[in-house]
Amino acid sequence: MPDLLFEIGTEELPPSLIEGFVSQLKENIIKGLEENFIVCKKENTQTFSTPRRIAVLITDIPNIQPEKTLEIKGPPRNKAFDENGNPTQVAIGFTKKANITTDKLITKNINGADYLFASTKVGGKSTKELLPEILVSSLKQITGDKFMTWGSTSEKFARPIRWIVAILDKEIIDFTYANIKSSNISYGHRFLSEQEIKIEQPIEYKNILKENYVLVDSNERKSLIESLAYKLANKINGKPLIENKLLQEVTNITEYPGALLCNFDEEFLTLPPKVIQTVLAKHQKYFVINDRNGKLSSNFIVITNGTEINNETVKNQIKKGNEKVVRARLNDAGFFYKEDLKTPFTFEKQKNSLSKIAFQKKLGSMEEKVTRIIKLSEYIYKRLVAENTKLESSIDDIIQTAQLCKLDLNTNMVFEFTELQGEMGSIYANANGYNKNISEGIREHYYPRFYGDSTPKTESGLIVGIADKLDNITCLFSIGKLPTGSADPFALRRQAQGVIEHTLNRNWNLDLTNLIDVLITNFLNTTSIKDKISGGQDKSIKDFLLQRFITSMENINYESDLIDSVISIRDPLRDIISAKEKIHLLKESFVLRNKERYLPFLIAAKRLVRIVEKDANGGLDKNNLKTNEEQNLYKLFEDINKKIASEKYHSQKDLLDDFTNLTNPINQFFDNVLVNDPDPKIKQTRQSLLKKGKDLFEQICDFNKIVERT
Repeated sequence: MPDLLFEIGTEELPPSLIEGFVSQLKENIIKGLEENFIVCKKENTQTFSTPRRIAVLITDIPNIQPEKTLEIKGPPRNKAFDENGNPTQVAIGFTKKANITTDKLITKNINGADYLFASTKVGGKSTKELLPEILVSSLKQITGDKFMTWGSTSEKFARPIRWIVAILDKEIIDFTYANIKSSNISYGHRFLSEQEIKIEQPIEYKNILKENYVLVDSNERKSLIESLAYKLANKINGKPLIENKLLQEVTNITEYPGALLCNFDEEFLTLPPKVIQTVLAKHQKYFVINDRNGKLSSNFIVITNGTEINNETVKNQIKKGNEKVVRARLNDAGFFYKEDLKTPFTFEKQKNSLSKIAFQKKLGSMEEKVTRIIKLSEYIYKRLVAENTKLESSIDDIIQTAQLCKLDLNTNMVFEFTELQGEMGSIYANANGYNKNISEGIREHYYPRFYGDSTPKTESGLIVGIADKLDNITCLFSIGKLPTGSADPFALRRQAQGVIEHTLNRNWNLDLTNLIDVLITNFLNTTSIKDKISGGQDKSIKDFLLQRFITSMENINYESDLIDSVISIRDPLRDIISAKEKIHLLKESFVLRNKERYLPFLIAAKRLVRIVEKDANGGLDKNNLKTNEEQNLYKLFEDINKKIASEKYHSQKDLLDDFTNLTNPINQFFDNVLVNDPDPKIKQTRQSLLKKGKDLFEQICDFNKIVERT
């Protein structure tokens, strides 16, 4: 069976988009083939990419599209033919659509009515005949931000397309896209291999490109870059700091990686290490090196695009050029750092400057925002103390962290290197003599900054971070900046997830609903914001946080019916720790080890809950309970309620275990007592009795929502 190669050659693509493009191209081709009944094995599909190309190679593609017989359902027979058996316009229209004559129509009975069907054969075309449309469609369907047009073409892509390779074994798949005619001609390295490269057959693609100084396998380039970095660092007894995000980005800006060991003046090592790392790694895409003692060295590694191969002059030019750039950047950073240290890092000295920085358009200044963070942080701290939460930080630590958390937005360093917000605040706080709880809290209040990021270790970072995130969410919701679909420009989902995860990780009993209410009612004292919180908007904010709680529970593999059973009875944001404990208890009891013990109770509880009418109020006169079964059930309900009131249950499990003792009494009640008695008074009493039981069960969850697992 033949092999297919499809390569799109372009001007240099944005490195962050390449992986998404090649993945889309592969999926689009596979989908197009499958829609034409051509099935390929997943293990036979490979993708390749460099800054100048994306490509898909599929081996062992069927030569011919299989034939299939399809039955197409048509109109009812009585509408397709008149009383004389002559076809109506309905029948004629259907036969034209199915490309058959009326004598070929089939009649089938469906649910007592006769319908017409057309049997038609499809398929049988060669794969080569189908591929032009499939490949063009797969390219058209690639989506991304900031696509462009070029020249006289109307087609769009992230960068201008310069060549297209489309071959099935040795045959060219002939089509034109964006004024580019497909061929078997590719191109190697822009500077090291200028000639055209003829691809004789797809299986040669990877090797022939390698001969022309292009490593089309991104994983191979990544491994090579990592190996080169370690090899150079080992020469000076050092170790490169390789973050995966930077490694992936560097991989996507090279076609034939090389590496050079460079250095900067040691005097710059007096700068904070994080500043040097940001300048070199974030801005210049270099790898920094730690020495044998784990301290930042004055050496760094530049990943090249191979242009220095076998040319010492070019190599030295690249080395000197990069060192010159780094020297200038670090000089600037050193100047900014010294200037920033001249200004006392205090809220009193800098709050006027914060008043000149906008939080967001229509949302006032950063000074107003910090004031809210201070108030909400103090409120959170006092609520935790009131709940007897053991805290190591003082209220002064929390307030000072809140006061200082945004001050570095005033600094020269953060103005130039925005990635350092929080980091520089921590560094300047430490330089101004603040304790570790405060300086570390300033950095940590931004956590998590990305998926998988660290969680705050300091209480100050956690409390101030929760206050900051809730303020961000509430204020941005007030001006309609809600996440939509995959778009979340202000990272509100991540911030809400951070509030939930941090609270759960610390096992803090925080009433998040109350915090939002207090923030809106008491602390949004800026009229321009408070006026924007319209009716029902607070509910949208709480629902947004609730969805993040649900996501957290799903991420640790709790079943959706268990989650729903807990969150449906009362607001889980009032106490997400308790809500999580209940969900965990339900999984242990009804999904994992104890199903046999708890399943009979679940069945009985659902039996009770389902029969309770909406207007049952749970209030009853026990003198109206006539049968032994209802008197016994009433007594058992009262006994459990008394235990709850006197706090005799040490855990939710103890309560659930007591519930299981109700299984037989509930079943005996239903077996011997008619709930909806003809006498309205008796019916009302029995409904109220069951409502009392339903209310009792909802101390844990709505058992009716739990799936019975056998």
